[in-house]
Amino acid sequence: MLKCENISKIYNDNSWFSKKEQVKVLENISFHLKQGRSMGFVGRNGAGKSTLMRIILGLEKATSGTVLFMGQNIHNLKYNEMKKIYKEMQVVFQDPQSSMNPKYTVYDIISEPLKNYYKESKGNYRNIVLDLLESVQLPENVIDKNITKLSGGEQQRTAIARALAVQPKLLILDEALSSLDMIIQAEIIALLEDLKEKYNLSYLVISHDIRIILKLCDDIIFLEKGVIKDRYSIENNIEEVSESFKKLLNF
Repeated sequence: MLKCENISKIYNDNSWFSKKEQVKVLENISFHLKQGRSMGFVGRNGAGKSTLMRIILGLEKATSGTVLFMGQNIHNLKYNEMKKIYKEMQVVFQDPQSSMNPKYTVYDIISEPLKNYYKESKGNYRNIVLDLLESVQLPENVIDKNITKLSGGEQQRTAIARALAVQPKLLILDEALSSLDMIIQAEIIALLEDLKEKYNLSYLVISHDIRIILKLCDDIIFLEKGVIKDRYSIENNIEEVSESFKKLLNF
């Protein structure tokens, strides 16, 4: 479903106080994510995780290499073609409030992508939103609440519901659980596991938190200074994988 081949990213450092030089952020990153599986990218700050996510989303272009999503090279697509891609590839960020209009209600936020892709009556939109709220285990009575009135966990569930509204095949979680406390993290992880099975979703999980990666992911890639340092699979012994990560991170 998603295939990255030899992705490299180089920035030119043109700062006033330094000589012009190139900064290599990613180097020859290759992987293949199959439908229904989840892949995690873990590493320290500055490892290149967020840059890779932006390239996969088409927000940045790779210096070299290709990103194929459902067989299409996303960096060769025009705006209307990318709009179709974004229906199948959604993202949930670390801070849900930063990606939501604070003047909007829960209904406004979740129905917005529906209205971009589907033509329904107002009543049908509301029924779909209620179904989505049930899917992410939020009560019906939050539908008309302003998003700022919800707790952090409820806001993240709303963000997940919005992402699911257009029935994507891939959900990218960019540090989406890092700001939540451990109890809410566990609840959201259990929810994501259920949704994966229910909708045959694939996840791409970007995190510096080993525990989250081990819980959610079938395949794991450890990034260090823009290169793949190691790869693991769910078929490996979890304890061995955890110990390997601790050594790599010098815990």
